[in-house]
Amino acid sequence: MILERPRDRWGEGLALVLVSTVAYGAMPIFAKLAYAGGAPLATILSYRFMIATAIFVLMARGKPKVPLSSRLLLWGLGALFMTNAFVYFKALETTPATVVSVIVYTYPVWVTLLAAAAGLEALTVRAALAAGLAVAGCALAGGSRLQSGDARGIVLSLTTALIYASYVVLGSRFASNLPSEAGARHVAQACAALSVPWAALSGALAPPSTAQAWAAILAITVVCTVVAFRAFLAGLARVGPVTAALVSSFEVVVTMALAMIFLGERPGPPQLAGATLILGAVVLQNSRQLGTALKHKGTKDTKTHKETNE
Repeated sequence: MILERPRDRWGEGLALVLVSTVAYGAMPIFAKLAYAGGAPLATILSYRFMIATAIFVLMARGKPKVPLSSRLLLWGLGALFMTNAFVYFKALETTPATVVSVIVYTYPVWVTLLAAAAGLEALTVRAALAAGLAVAGCALAGGSRLQSGDARGIVLSLTTALIYASYVVLGSRFASNLPSEAGARHVAQACAALSVPWAALSGALAPPSTAQAWAAILAITVVCTVVAFRAFLAGLARVGPVTAALVSSFEVVVTMALAMIFLGERPGPPQLAGATLILGAVVLQNSRQLGTALKHKGTKDTKTHKETNE
């Protein structure tokens, strides 16, 4: 059954997904800085999710409890997200941030296909074309860097795209009716439950030894986890998996800009052209909803103005 979403929540949802996109776009940069500061993968992920879980628990004080059945579903999503995080950070160990980001953001194609297969959204020509534009833009934006990525890193990046696409579709299917705060908290709990024992067994549970590693891990925790989790899950419930995935393709542009500032990378004409295609895909996918939302807002403002004058 195709899910119908209120149009008056679409603009709000789009803004939330954009916030999460900017937050997630910064993660490859922070991850590279954490690695450079001497923090291994297990340390980064365990401290990321331990601190994030503590923040989410504090934020949830006084709020109603989630039913056990819903908690089990959210923990399952968390286990899937943890797998995605592990594979993603493993790719970043050996592959440039721009390359990983470009390959990962083929995932809107998989989301479009999976959402249609699951009956969540119809596979329209507009959605298919927008997904194709987004992927083409990603490939063009990072094409010159793909040659610098080893085969292992590329396979890991593609695997990340498939896992994350599954997470988005399943989250839209099973968690869209739950509070975004509860969803983010339980996902973080599951990730902490998996990452902390792994770090302990691998001897990586000791605190980071440098200020740079601590700063990067805290940035990953607050910006790329607490803010990004809540904003994305709340936006996903409002706009659906296909639109959320395509808007998130803008993350490649964010990563490119931050890589230029902090890692010294300079985008050339292919990267700029790719960024244009990505933005075009987002506009194409959302043009109809945007027009409807603006028309609705204009009608509402006119009605309010008339009522005020009367």
